[in-house]
Order: sequence, then C-alpha cells, then structure tokens
Amino acid sequence: MMRAQWMNKTLLAVSIQIFMVGGAYAADVKAQDVPAASEPATAFTEPDPNATAVQPEDAPAIEPAPVAPPHTAQTVQSNGAAEALQKQEGDATQESNLQEVFTSNERQYSLIKRGEISTYYDIDYTYYRDSQLNLAIQDGSVAQLRVDEDATHTLTNTFTLQYGLRDNLTLSTSLPFVAKSDNLKDTTTAGLGDISFGARWEPFPLKAGRLPLILFGNISTKTGDSPYEVNPTKDLSTGKGYYSAGIGASTRKYIDPVVLFASVSANYGFKETGLNQIRGTRIIDEFDPGISGGFAFGFAYSFNYDVSLTMSYQQSFNTESEFTYNTGESYKPADQTSATFSIALGVRVSPDTIVNGTLGIGLTEDAPDVSLGLSFPLDIIGFAKKIRN
Repeated sequence: MMRAQWMNKTLLAVSIQIFMVGGAYAADVKAQDVPAASEPATAFTEPDPNATAVQPEDAPAIEPAPVAPPHTAQTVQSNGAAEALQKQEGDATQESNLQEVFTSNERQYSLIKRGEISTYYDIDYTYYRDSQLNLAIQDGSVAQLRVDEDATHTLTNTFTLQYGLRDNLTLSTSLPFVAKSDNLKDTTTAGLGDISFGARWEPFPLKAGRLPLILFGNISTKTGDSPYEVNPTKDLSTGKGYYSAGIGASTRKYIDPVVLFASVSANYGFKETGLNQIRGTRIIDEFDPGISGGFAFGFAYSFNYDVSLTMSYQQSFNTESEFTYNTGESYKPADQTSATFSIALGVRVSPDTIVNGTLGIGLTEDAPDVSLGLSFPLDIIGFAKKIRN
C-alpha cells in the first residue's frame, strides 16, 4: 500500500516536470519566431524514480536570441530602386525641358504631333551699313570722287502656321510683312514679303544610340515687290523677285547638360525673264539667281527650368548668278558669302510658353552688320488648338 502511494506521487511529479519543460520550450520557440521543425530533435530519457520534482520557480530563465528585422534587406533594396528611379525621372525631365526650350527657337529641328496646330510670331530687325565710291573718269583722270555712306534698316514681321499632318510630318507656311528704310536713297517702303511653304519629315523612328534625322524642304514665292521691277535709284523692294525651292537635313544630340545641333541646306532659284529694268545705260532682260546653300551648327544650354541659352554659327553662299541685258551681253557677279554668329536667350513666361530673343553679329561684308529678333508662340492668345486625335 505504501509502495503504491509512493509510485503515484513519483509519476505525478514526473508529469508536472514534463509539462513545465514543454511550456518553457514552446515559449522559447515563439519568442524566436523560428519554426519548431527547424530545431534539433531531443531524445526522451526515462526519468530517475529518485529524482525530485523541479518547481516552476526553480526553472532557469530562457532568453530569446536576437533576430534581425525580417524586412531590412528588402527596405534597403526598395530605397535604392526608388533613388535610381527618381534619378532617371530627373534626367528625363531635364532632357525634355532642354529639348523644349531648344526647339522653341530652332523649329527646323523638331516636329509637332499629328492633328496639332501651332502658330508663331517673329519680328526681326537687320542693319546693313555700306560705303559706296562714286567717281567720274574723264580723259584718263578722275574728275569727281565722292564716298557715300549708306545704311539700310529692315523690319520683318512674320506669322508662321504649323500643322502636324502625321507624327513624323509637319507642314508650315510663313506670311511676312516687310518695312525698309534707306538713308542714301532717302526713301522707305512697306508691304507684303515673299510667302513660303515648307515641310519637315522624320523618315526613321527614334532609337537609342541613333541620331535623329529630319529632312526639310521649302518653296518660296515672289509675292513681294521685286528688286528687278522697281526703279533701283529711288525705290526699295520687299521681296527677292524670283521663285526658289530648297532642301536640307538637320540633326541634334542631347549630351547632359547641352543639346548639340547641326544642319545643311541647298537652294535653287528659278530664272526670271522679261524684266526690262534700266541699269545705267543698259536694260536687264533676264536674271538667273543661281544656286545657294549653307550650313549651321551650335548648342543650347538650359540654366534652369525658366532660362536657356543658344549659340550658333550660320554661313551661306550664293554662286552662278547671272544678269543678261537686252543687248545680249551678260554679267556674272562675284560669289557671295554671308556668315553670322548668333546668341539667343529663351525665357519661360508660363508653363507652356517660351519667348526667345536673338542677337546676330555679321562676320562678312555680305552679312547684316547687326540683327535682332524676338519670337514667341501665338498660343498664349488662343491661336492654337488640337483639332483631332
């Protein structure tokens, strides 16, 4: 009887011990947040019958092992990706802004979207200064010598309309109004200039690593007053006096923080006949304008979102022109070369409007001594809209 009671007490103590050890073990696993399956298996040992039951308060305290936050690596990777994305977006925004301010002044390097209309107003002033030598020779000697200082002022107001026929094809037309003043002739004139029509076409879609190519062409009319149909001694003209057609190509390259650009063009003037203009003792019957061409290059730099600077060099030439008189004689003037250095400042006056001011300095005798220009889109007064998708 005594032995049975002792055995029952021993089994009860062992059961309590196993229960307490299991609870402590479960608490330890939960604190470490580690799956129980990952712990090594513990071999079960038969308790000693003479062992004394361990009370709960005597059990040693089990401290949970430190565990690193589970999302630390993912957070670092996410922050790095976000910073890289923000940098890419910032670069794209800077490039887009620079392209916008650049093409607002150099329109031959850009296109507009299909179905869109844009209008521009340009006002340009040019100043030519020249010295003319008037002399009379009689019996082999100079009988009269006079140097006349001449200066010509020209103010041109041009309205330009552009229409996106396709995403890669833009049509344009320009309507100029010209005012001129000549000091030597002491006269002025004003009237319609030569209306022109043009097109810009991008034959290849844009691809990374390939320079964009835009081909352009234009046809110029002779709606202005012809210099070969007015009195050359006292009247002024507002046009060139003949039809012409031209072609060209342009490209650009964005290199942070500037845009480099270049273009080349050629122009052919159509021969004019039946002129009947008196020049001295002879009468001009025909005029062949010959061939002209040119090139330009430069760069644009954006100081910030609101201010940009464009610097460029342009050079053009004219050759093979010829005058034919009613007597059958002909005269070929010397080839002409005109070179100009230009600086343009673009200022953003609203989120969608950029105004450009240009200063040009003539580098050759055939170029204007000084030229000034101001250009801005007429969108600011509502002369632009999208007419179809």
